[in-house]
Amino acid sequence: MVAADASLSSIATGYSARVAYGWRLHDWFYLGPEAQTFACVGYSQLRFGVHLTGLKTEQWEWSAAAGWSGDSDHRSSPYLRLGVLTRR
Repeated sequence: MVAADASLSSIATGYSARVAYGWRLHDWFYLGPEAQTFACVGYSQLRFGVHLTGLKTEQWEWSAAAGWSGDSDHRSSPYLRLGVLTRR
């Protein structure tokens, strides 16, 4: 799988972008690397990590990611992301 998204904002000239690549494992989910960046006037952040996407349980579909982030304020730390979606 290849996934990419981006957004732009006219408020404070902000933007964000994410790209992820993944391999299907045992027909359970996709696993692979991801990169994300976002910024506005005076601040930016860059993230690199690994994602798990498309894990289905009953009516729920899960995604998660973990990795390392660094920003323009010279701070860095691990990050976690969790997403869930349902279809009716």
